[in-house]
Parts: sequence; C-alpha cells; structure tokens
Amino acid sequence: MINTGVVNITINGRQIHARAGQTVLEAAAAAGIDIPTLCYHPALPPEGACRVCLVEIEGQRTLQPACTFPVFEGMVVRTETEAIVAARVFALQMLFSERSHYCMFCPASGSDSNTDCELQKLAYRYGLTCWEYAPNLQKSWPLDASGKYFVLDHSRCILCRRCVRACREISANHTLGVHQRGARTMIGADDDQPLGQSTCVSCGSCLQVCPTGALMERRSSFLGHETDVRRVKTTCLGCSVGCAIECLTRDNILLRIEGDWTGHNGGLLCSVGRFEAVDARPPRITTPWVRTDGQLRPSSWGEALELTAQRLRETSNVAGLVSPRTINEGLVAFSCFFNEVLNSDELALLHGEVPPEVGEPASIAEINDADCLVVVGGDLLQNQKVVGYLTKRAFDRGAQLVIVNDARTDLDAYAQQRMKLDAIAHTGASPFERLRYTYHLRLEGVSKLKSAVDCAQHPVVMYGPNLSIAVYAALRGLPRKARFLPLIEGANAAGAARLGLTARAVQGDALFVLAGDELPNGKPLPEAGFTVIQSAYRTAWTDAADVVLPARVWTEKQGSLVNLEGRELPVVPLTEAPRDIHPDWVTLATLSSLMGNAVLFGSMADVQRSL
Repeated sequence: MINTGVVNITINGRQIHARAGQTVLEAAAAAGIDIPTLCYHPALPPEGACRVCLVEIEGQRTLQPACTFPVFEGMVVRTETEAIVAARVFALQMLFSERSHYCMFCPASGSDSNTDCELQKLAYRYGLTCWEYAPNLQKSWPLDASGKYFVLDHSRCILCRRCVRACREISANHTLGVHQRGARTMIGADDDQPLGQSTCVSCGSCLQVCPTGALMERRSSFLGHETDVRRVKTTCLGCSVGCAIECLTRDNILLRIEGDWTGHNGGLLCSVGRFEAVDARPPRITTPWVRTDGQLRPSSWGEALELTAQRLRETSNVAGLVSPRTINEGLVAFSCFFNEVLNSDELALLHGEVPPEVGEPASIAEINDADCLVVVGGDLLQNQKVVGYLTKRAFDRGAQLVIVNDARTDLDAYAQQRMKLDAIAHTGASPFERLRYTYHLRLEGVSKLKSAVDCAQHPVVMYGPNLSIAVYAALRGLPRKARFLPLIEGANAAGAARLGLTARAVQGDALFVLAGDELPNGKPLPEAGFTVIQSAYRTAWTDAADVVLPARVWTEKQGSLVNLEGRELPVVPLTEAPRDIHPDWVTLATLSSLMGNAVLFGSMADVQRSL
C-alpha cells in the first residue's frame, strides 16, 4: 500500500523522503541540508521577503524561495549553484545598502566565529568585504528608546517582518506593523507611536526573533555573545502557568530570559517572566541576623538557629506562613517541620487561591485548538498573562469568546458574549439570602452558557477562585465535552494544595515565615511575640523580625513545582548560591535536630521521596 503522506524529492543529488505539505526548506532541514535564511523563523508563518533562501527547482522559470515553496513528487532541487550564490550575494548587498548597519557599534556584531547577527553571519559566509551599493550614510535613522525593556534601532532593521509576525501570531497583540512604502518603509507601533506609549505589552516575542541588532534588550546588550553564555532550561515562577524558559547566564549572573520554543507555552512569555524576573531586587541577605536590645545585628548560623530552636521549644503554639513561590521540596520540608516537630497545624500560604475541580481538566495546549473559550471570574491578562495571550490568539483564529465576570477585564473587547456572575447564579445581598439561594441557578444565563458550549466542538472553560458554590455548580452542569482549566493564583499554589496548604489567617505566639524571594508589596504580617523570617532579601518583613535567616532565590533552587494544569515541572539552578546559604530543607532539618528531634531529611532524595 502506497503511503500518500510521503513525497520523494531530490536535493543536491540526494534522495529525500519528505512529508506532504512540507516546504522545500523544511524538508531540507529535516534531512540535515542547510539552506540559509533571514526572514524565516520556525515559530512563525513564512514570509518569503528576504530572498536569501532562493533555490533552483527543475521546471520553474526562476529561482524560488525555499521557505514558501511546497514539495511535490519527483521534485529536483539545487541549493548552491553559481546562479543561486550570485542571487544571495545580491540580496545581501541590497539589505546592507538599505540602512547604515554600522556593525562596530552593534551588540550583536562579532567575528565570523561569534557574531550573533544573522545578516553579518551570512556576509561572512558569502565573502562580503565591502558595500557594492553604498548606503546613504547622510540619512539619520530613528532610534526608539521609549520602551522600558528594549530599544528599536531602525538603522539595523532589514524589514524581515519577524517582529511583526511574532506580535501578531505569537502574542496576538497586533502592536507592530509595517508603515509607509518603498524606501521609506519602517516598522512601527500602532499608529506610528513610540513603543513606550503604544499598546505593547512587553512580552518580548519580537526581541527573541529579531535576526539582527535592531531590537536590543537594555539589560543584556554588550554583556556577551552567544558563545560566551551558558543556556539552561527551567520553569518560570512568575505565576501558576509555569512557563518553560531558557535562561542565559555568564559568570554566575543571569543575563537574559527567553521563551523555550519546545515548552507548553510555545516560547511565549509575558513581561513578568521575561523581564521583571531579572529586574533589580532589594539588598540580598547573606548572613543571619538576630535582634538584641531592640536592634538587629549580624550573627552566625549557629547562634541564629540556637536562638530560634530555644524560642520555638518554649512556645506552645507556633504559626507558619509560606510563600507560594516555594518549590515542592521546600513546601514538604516546611509542612513536615510543623506537623512532626512543632505539632502545629497553624500553617498556611502567604497568598494564593486554587479553585475546586469542576470537570474534565484541560491543558494549556487545548486553548490553541479550542473553538469556544469561556472565562468565568478570572482576569487572564492580569494574573495569567500567557494564557490571556493564547486566548487572544484563539480568538484571532475564529474561536468564540464568552466572558462571565462582574468586574471589567482587558479581554472584554474581544468577547462575543458577556454576562455578569449573577446571570448564571443568584447572589444574595445578605448572608441569609446567600444561604437560601446557594444552589439557585438562573435559567436564562445558564442556557446561554450551555448553548455556547453545545455549539462548539472543542470548548474550554477557564474559571477563577473565590466564586460562589452556585457558580461552580453551574459549571459542573455544562456539557461533558467541555474541558476546564482552573485559574490558580500563586506560582506553586497547586503544589501547596496537594499538601493541604491554603491561604488563610493563622495565629500563634511565635511566627515562622518562609518567604524565600517573595517581596511584601505592602502586605502586613500577623503580630506575634517572636518572629522568624527566612528570606532572600531585606524587606519591611525582615526589619520587623526577631531572627532573619538567609534563603535562596529562584535561580539557585533545584526541585519542582505544579502548575495550573496539574503538571509537575522542573526547577533547575541557574546560578550558584552565596556561600553558606542552603536549601530550605537543609535549614529546617538542622533546626529540627537542634530542637531535639530526629533529622527530618538526610538528603534531597529523602525530600523528593516524601513528595
């Protein structure tokens, strides 16, 4: 039986089995044959604008772009003939002549062995040593430095439109576009607004796909070439989406964060995960502090832990708070310390909410294929931004969007239907009314919701926390084909929920806070007679504590977390922790021993077995 999905082609005299629907470029890449490109990027739809990937195809009158030309049975392709090389050199010369491209001042520029500029790399490859068509060096090209995180230098732009396609196809924000025509063509934001005043959401997708130095990140520019850095894949702790990220480090410093194209987020990030995670933080705590005569002073680990152990032994009721940014291993150790050493159940999250299960769970990948998206009670573009961008992307592809929320959200402008929560479930004004109408559903609103889901083939319902019992009951009554994605708040709140930890008020004569790299952001802590804070940074919380213990930041941790899909994701150390700052479980095991108890965990493997 003939496999109609296989197409037999020949590239440079080599027989290739390609897949039906592949382009020449894709088939060549799969076979390990290199065809140079500039405007092409595997995460974007092909454009065919740069003409660098031109190839000869028997039967075609002219050279054809490999990135857009589909394979066909019996196709014969040549990729490096004299005519092809001449055409590529001409295309490169024209690209260099359009703008000034003053390479000596470009952070992407380098030698033939370390340049990060794809245009310069091709110039080295094809032996360009001078301009055939000199650019107009008298012309001044604008530089847009109005954005907070990156700069757009038009003198280095080659109009490949990767950034425009990334803004449209990856983040679905539609900020960047092509303005004017001919030699005046420019990439611009909105109606020719500066980036800093535009609708740009700083997702950074354009920055990651730019092939030259036209888009430069402020922080990492001039700090090293690709050959100078180390790439490590890990998980973002910015929110419960748990995006897959690829981090670039050098000399134990985190330089830049990029989206991992192979991750469940498909390379898409938000400003929190790409830029804010690298932003400057308060001063780092590298040594313990204890309060003496009303003043905090530096101390040794031994003194700080002995004082903590003594005060906790003397206190009958100890309360604990833990950051939802704490990875699973730290949560397990902290929970075991309270349950087995302190015999206390006054343990809770600093913040974070996990909605109840209401039906068959959905994955983030299912948003891309959904033809109906229902968002109930959540604010995606504020709390789970990447999921919000994916929702907008599905809308662009024709999915129906239904919003059910009392508050206004940034997705409202895209919704075909919008209802308030009391349209599907009665909400009483008084506690008596709320009790009386706990399961009272409003037929008209529920019918509209069911109708939207019924008409779809792949409906996905995303729902937030802190909704009424009646609203959750209405969601459970939706057609069985619906898939549900809980909009969990808190990076590892899902992992904490597996241990029975939720955000609630706690009380105790002593308070132990495992803050990690969490910042207070104006949140007060409960009052207690004795307070221990384990924190990476000096904050208002540590200034009010009796004992301060250093903690590792997210780039120094090793373990896992659970995202809103219920997927366990790896957290990999990117940088080395300062000397004598140990993982959370080591500090807690030492403290347990000082309090006269058995050591909770002897190794990382012991902690992971407890999971």
